[in-house]
Amino acid sequence: MTRGSVISARVTHARRRASIMLAGAVAVSVSGCGLIAGGTDSTSSTTTQAPLTTTSTSEPTTSTSTGGGSTKNPPSGNSILTASREYMAATNNVTITGTLYDADRDLTVSIRAEGSTGGLLSTSKKAGISRTTLSIPGGGSLETIAVGTAHYVKVDKTWLEVMDAPDDSPMRKNTGTWITVPFDNSPMDAYRPQTLLQQTFYGKSLTPFDAKQSPAIFEELDGQEAYRVAIRKADKASGGERILWVDTDPATPAPIRLSYGSGDRESVLEYSDWGSSREDWAKPKGAKSIDGLSGNDF
Repeated sequence: MTRGSVISARVTHARRRASIMLAGAVAVSVSGCGLIAGGTDSTSSTTTQAPLTTTSTSEPTTSTSTGGGSTKNPPSGNSILTASREYMAATNNVTITGTLYDADRDLTVSIRAEGSTGGLLSTSKKAGISRTTLSIPGGGSLETIAVGTAHYVKVDKTWLEVMDAPDDSPMRKNTGTWITVPFDNSPMDAYRPQTLLQQTFYGKSLTPFDAKQSPAIFEELDGQEAYRVAIRKADKASGGERILWVDTDPATPAPIRLSYGSGDRESVLEYSDWGSSREDWAKPKGAKSIDGLSGNDF
């Protein structure tokens, strides 16, 4: 294999891995691994929780999936999203579980990300402690731990095979072992709860213009009434509709579930344990350092 073909192959591997990260983080078209490219917008900088108020809306007020529904008019989607973002920004940790569909591989990946939101409006990778596990059919898994600036990863053979890791990847000789990941441009940053929340609800993935075009209704979810917000991109070319369910309690307008896609290609993320997720993981003992390790090696 020529040097050019090796470089091309590594770029392809990186893009495929990025598609999994992006599938879980955003339902809009973003290229490459720069998950924090959207950054934060000035309209979401406050952490003061604004209570939701019920207003009239031209959108339907009954649930489309339960057959029941409420005769009340819900708040506007914009006000629900604003209050929910402010609640998230003021909350220290969360558990995120669900499934992510990777279109490049026609593969569904399960995810569990638990721990610190790391100061949601900050782009710093230094804050917080979290642990994330990704798993794929056949038993393949990738685990990450972030403790401040220390990032670690552990993979098994099946993960590397399914993800087409390069034959010369040093991870192939270190499966089942905790490996230290270089902090600068850490590929593991994409899996932290903070990053997943930032890329789903802040910056380019959800702008103030999107929020204004996102209608809300009341809908029963798992036996309880919730707000259902259809998040619609102002720039329709940049992504499809996402559905977000939010707690109706004005004191805790927390996201409950987010879904996009349909059928076998649906991605679903569920949010729980706001403010009470575990945040006590220690740095793995005996973690190994590998020179030149990069995201291409996973």
